[in-house]
Amino acid sequence: MFSAEYYTSRHGQAFQNQLTDDYSSDPSAPVYRRWLETIAARAGTGKILDVGCALGTFLAIARERGFTTRGVELSEFASSFARDRRKLDVFTGDLERFIAPDESFDVVTFWDAIEHVTHPLENLKTARRLTRTGGLLLVTTDNFDCLIADVARLMYAASGGALRYGMERVFIDANRSYFTEITLRAMLEAAGYRVVICEKMEYPIDKIRTSPFERVVLQTFYAVAKLLHREAQVTVIAEAC
Repeated sequence: MFSAEYYTSRHGQAFQNQLTDDYSSDPSAPVYRRWLETIAARAGTGKILDVGCALGTFLAIARERGFTTRGVELSEFASSFARDRRKLDVFTGDLERFIAPDESFDVVTFWDAIEHVTHPLENLKTARRLTRTGGLLLVTTDNFDCLIADVARLMYAASGGALRYGMERVFIDANRSYFTEITLRAMLEAAGYRVVICEKMEYPIDKIRTSPFERVVLQTFYAVAKLLHREAQVTVIAEAC
């Protein structure tokens, strides 16, 4: 699923900056830096594990910030890129096969990764085992209790399934799990975490391949969703209990 074609063609718009040496120009870089400041203020700049680290951009920025970094990534292409181009310590495979001592990390992160996992609770429990008590977990994922998802479902239902565009843009086939703030909070608590920060936001528009018309429509949705607090992504920081 996460082959070279996934990163260079199918979702090339999202990863085009990350595939260069100028990864700091990626639209997600300011988001990463802002959350790293929040993490550092709460947990210091210790050991951080990024699950589903893709091409390693977040880890590279975390390393610049002073963290000791490791990554886990299913994709052979992406993990090799992170090791060879970013000089990062990245394990190729599933988190359940990653070997590390219990409570050996101060922070574990899932950036746009937990939705691709078939058994997310098991992954979060493994993450809790790897996180020191009092350490932090950060999860960013799609929020399906959002304005855009509601409109996509309404268009699909009203058209008897004929209007599939919105559904295909929102409910992508790479996702295995779908979350709302409520279900994500419940799963984190079941895994042994206590939520301390929860914030909704939108996926950076510059990482989405759109026509000029689509971009205007999406910007309008973003503005309305912000007013309604119905943004399409949610970021949670939780403390390991």
